[in-house]
Amino acid sequence: MKNREKPLLIAISGIKNSGKTTLITKLIPRLVNLGYKVATIKHDGHDFEGDVEGTDSYRHKEAGAYGTAVFSKTKFMMVKEQDEVSERELVSYFKEADIILLEGFKYSNYPKVEVIKKEISRNYVCKKETLIAIATDLFFKFEGIKTININDVDEIIEVLLKYIDSN
Repeated sequence: MKNREKPLLIAISGIKNSGKTTLITKLIPRLVNLGYKVATIKHDGHDFEGDVEGTDSYRHKEAGAYGTAVFSKTKFMMVKEQDEVSERELVSYFKEADIILLEGFKYSNYPKVEVIKKEISRNYVCKKETLIAIATDLFFKFEGIKTININDVDEIIEVLLKYIDSN
């Protein structure tokens, strides 16, 4: 990667159930094998339960703590309630990362690969100017946007590497 501010944020976007998580789980090992340190941040449009019922930290939250943290020698997990949370705040926890793949963020200005599955949708929802590429199982190309077969992970990686090298 060029000498630039890290980490580079790239969104993997698309509508619900389009295959974002599946694509991310295919991209991560490839990027890691190429020597990149990769982190992910997922946006959840709904509230989520951040701890598992029955654990001590879950019991602490249930008892009224506004936040809990669990850590060991090599990792930590934190659940904290606050009025607003943004991905920018979370990025600060991944300073060592070369790349952070953001899952979701379809209406953001982040550069992105949009996932389109024919049984879910037939068109992109992201702003065209933010799209690095579209990964799809549709049998047509989107005018002016790099269109890649969703199962061609090698080509998706190639396009991402070209983008990474140019930034």
